[in-house]
This record gives sequence, structure tokens and C-alpha cells, in this order.
Amino acid sequence: MVDYTLANQSGAQFRAELNLILAALQGSAYGPSPPMTTTAGQLWVDASGTDPVLRIRNALDTGWIALGALTPGGFELAGSSAPGRALIAAASVASQRMALELGSGATAGMASQAQAQAGLDNATLMTPLRVAEAIAAQVSGATDLLADAMAPTVAANTVVLKHCCGGSTTQTLSLSKSGNGTSYVTLLAETALTATRDCALQVAFDQARSGDTSTQYAAVLRNGVVLQEWSTLSTSWSARSVDVTLAAGDTICLRLGATGSSSSGDTFTGTSLIRNPRYLAAERSLIGI
Repeated sequence: MVDYTLANQSGAQFRAELNLILAALQGSAYGPSPPMTTTAGQLWVDASGTDPVLRIRNALDTGWIALGALTPGGFELAGSSAPGRALIAAASVASQRMALELGSGATAGMASQAQAQAGLDNATLMTPLRVAEAIAAQVSGATDLLADAMAPTVAANTVVLKHCCGGSTTQTLSLSKSGNGTSYVTLLAETALTATRDCALQVAFDQARSGDTSTQYAAVLRNGVVLQEWSTLSTSWSARSVDVTLAAGDTICLRLGATGSSSSGDTFTGTSLIRNPRYLAAERSLIGI
């Protein structure tokens, strides 16, 4: 193999060696042995095997990197698979589709509408039409999320409620009492919710008193048992909250109490009000009521 180094020699010898070097450059040093002198980026066609291999010298000039083989069928990139080589060699869109196993004669099938909508097959391909059909099927089966139409559902990381409606940041839930004594009302129909799995949440609301001399009352109950209660003589809104743990099937609700009174023949009416009741998980509202 030529060494690419021109020695100081006579004209005829110089010409002969120069021709060898030029021939080596023209044929990328084609031969079974690597060039005697090397440099980074140098090409060599290694003819030591059945199919010659095109190699390039690495950036540190410490070894050869195989680029591909010169086969009877054409050039094959090093490390490419048979399908990959077929794709490179494909001369038309039709032959490329065949190489990718798409379309007529393909071995990887296309999903049917039923497979796309079921969403269970992991071995077939999807077209845009099948994707649209699958999305439409999933959306049509979603539960109505209106507060008065929620169905019992178990979700992986959320508490989904069976029923919850009524009240807002401006509207109030109230209970009035005129005359002596105190009345209590448990607001099951309006504010109760039932957990569908074990969970932890926070019950929060704003409470106010309306009336003259009466103490007003609110409480949070789990399965009918009072967890925490508050009373107030104030007429201004005040935020209230309590952390609650629920097991599947537990029901949480609010209870209001209002106390009236009579003095010197005059009757005083007490009114207990709450607004903006909400159920929170990680400080995010599960549902507004």
C-alpha cells in the first residue's frame, strides 16, 4: 500500500510514485490493508472481506470508522436493518410504503373503526379518520358535568361527587328562627356529598349573622356526626374551614342553627347564613356549589 509520502528521488521514480499516490486517492485507497500513513478524515475502501467496506479515519487519527458496504445491490449504510436498506433503495412512493409496511401488501395492519374506538389494540396503525372516530367515541361517553347531573364515578386521582348543587359567592343558604328557642337544619339536599373512595379534603364556607341578639351556628357533619361547629354574633362575613378524611361511602354535609328570643313582649328573629360553600383538595375546588 502506498505511503502517500514523496521521497527525494529521480524524475522517473518521482513520477511513478506520484502516479501511485494519485491512483490511491482516486480509488479511496482500495485494498485489503489500510494506508501506511493516515490522517483524520481520510477514506479507505477495505477490500479484505466479501463486500468492500468504506471506512473513514476518526477525528483523533487513532482508528477507522465503517460507513457502509459496497454490495452488488448498492451501497448499504453500516448498522442499517434490512427494512432500512430497502427504504433507502426504494425508487418510488409505492416501494417506500412497502418498505415501511404500509398500504397494499403491508404486514402491519390498519386499525378498524371498532379497534380505534375500543382503544385496546397496540399492534395496528391509526389513520387520521380512525383517530377522529376514537376521540368522538370517548367524548360521547363522558359524564355530564353539570352540578345537578353528576353520576357516581371513581377516578384515579380525584374525588368525584354523587351530588352537589346550590349556593355561590353571592347567594346565601340561610335558616331563620323567630321567638324563643333554637332550630337546626341539616342541609343534605343542597350541600351533602358522598365520597366514592377514601380521600382527604377541606370543607370551607363563609358564615354571617343576621339579627339583633341571637347567636348563630354552623357545623360540618360526617355521617351525621358533628366534626366541627362554629357560632357567631358578628354581622360580617367570616371564612370557616375544616379538614376532613372520608372513607368510600361516607357522606359530609353542613348544618345551620338559628336562635330567636323574646324580651318584654318583643320577638327577635335570628338568621344563620352561609355562602360560597366548597370542597377543596390540595387547595383546589372539587366543585363549585
